[in-house]
Amino acid sequence: MKYDITFHPSWWHAHAGIDFTRDFFDEPQYRMECDMKMRRALYDHFGEYGLGEKAPLMRPLLGTDLLAAGYLYSELMGCEVKYQADNSPQIICRDLDEDEIGEIFAPELEKSEVWQRTQRQIDYLLGKFGYVEPYINLQGVQNISMDLMGQEAMVVFYTAPEEAEHVLYEITKLSISVGRRLKMLSDDISGGVTAIVRKVRPKVYLTSNCSVEMISNDLYEKFLLPCDQILAETFGSFGVHHCGATMEHVVDGYRKIPNLDFAEVGAFSDLALVRSKFPGVFLNARYSPARLSEASEEEIMREVQELAVTGQENGGLISVSCVGIDKNVSDEKIKYFLKACKEM
Repeated sequence: MKYDITFHPSWWHAHAGIDFTRDFFDEPQYRMECDMKMRRALYDHFGEYGLGEKAPLMRPLLGTDLLAAGYLYSELMGCEVKYQADNSPQIICRDLDEDEIGEIFAPELEKSEVWQRTQRQIDYLLGKFGYVEPYINLQGVQNISMDLMGQEAMVVFYTAPEEAEHVLYEITKLSISVGRRLKMLSDDISGGVTAIVRKVRPKVYLTSNCSVEMISNDLYEKFLLPCDQILAETFGSFGVHHCGATMEHVVDGYRKIPNLDFAEVGAFSDLALVRSKFPGVFLNARYSPARLSEASEEEIMREVQELAVTGQENGGLISVSCVGIDKNVSDEKIKYFLKACKEM
């Protein structure tokens, strides 16, 4: 069984001395140097479980597969981003209302100063290495709409459905424009959403549906399913990241997405029900980092085994990961999780 862990920036800041200021995301040379330190830190802490590298070489990274931090698409749509040394980039909501979102359009990337900063990184990496590994977080349509509107993103489904459909479609257009440019660099582009996908379904285009946890299946099917269907038809092999605790409440909607090859199932979801609805789909079962910090070794072992057994199909199509582990979780607890995964 494949398995993985992903750390919160506070862990990297404390254990590898990495600062997640704007330079990490905008300066490729600095990011690549940090990336080597990060992979060495993984080896020093957890090398016995196959993580990290003793002598890492420089990788031509655009973004990173060692964090789960989405911000670029929202910045392209006009949001301000603030950076902190020990945290992911924080998006400042634009707080648009239902009248304003009707005037929101996807930017032309060639004319976008934000994209041009990204393009300069691409050009630098291509010039130096001849190829690029793009792991920008692909975010997700509703996640971005919430960065534009805040809680109004939920209200407009009822008060201004046409405007809601408009802004969601414009976000989808942006996602296609950026995704196509990333796909020109590599087939493996979704590691910035969740690292495990690189080990099990590297060609998947993985959309981040974190905030879909907050709406009903009816709303999902009416407003967001059409967007996910367009993305799936555009990119072929498709995946859904649903880190919420009840993926089962929208699984009937997700089943209507074409080309669905991968689904990331949030901790505490009804994994058995999800598996029954997704025959042939690779599932990644998420283990809660909050639970990891409080559970005993025996509980962690039992719970990881339950995820692996419940989520598998014919002995396969299952992986387990724990994402967002912060500096307050001890190495001992993390090793309990890794040991449980390795023994499966």
